[in-house]
Amino acid sequence: MLRSSRSWRRGRTPISRRRRKGIPPAVKRIVIEAIYGALFAVFTFPVALFIAELGVWVMIVWMQPYDVIMTNFYLTLVMIQALFLLIPAYNRQPVRLIVAALTAYVIWSLLVGIANFHPITSMFGELPY
Repeated sequence: MLRSSRSWRRGRTPISRRRRKGIPPAVKRIVIEAIYGALFAVFTFPVALFIAELGVWVMIVWMQPYDVIMTNFYLTLVMIQALFLLIPAYNRQPVRLIVAALTAYVIWSLLVGIANFHPITSMFGELPY
């Protein structure tokens, strides 16, 4: 058996790190989480809005004053949406949480600003009392 004085490891060229082409995995993960957050808000915000509108209908049936109806509408809307946002907060998904909250805010702003949505008059007309 012939042995060389040189080790096979010494003769090899060092391995250099390959540069990946394309998007880095961290950026890809953040973009995917942001997409999931936006989808989460798109699916949960209408649910919170419809529950709050049901509260408006109940308040109209109970003949509550305008100020009480509006206060309870906004309180219900924010509380239900916050309950939905507890899911990404509990699962420690900060990007999904932030994007979902911002998307819900943008949806509400578009609904009020562009569509002129009003919680009482848009669905039920003027108060009958």
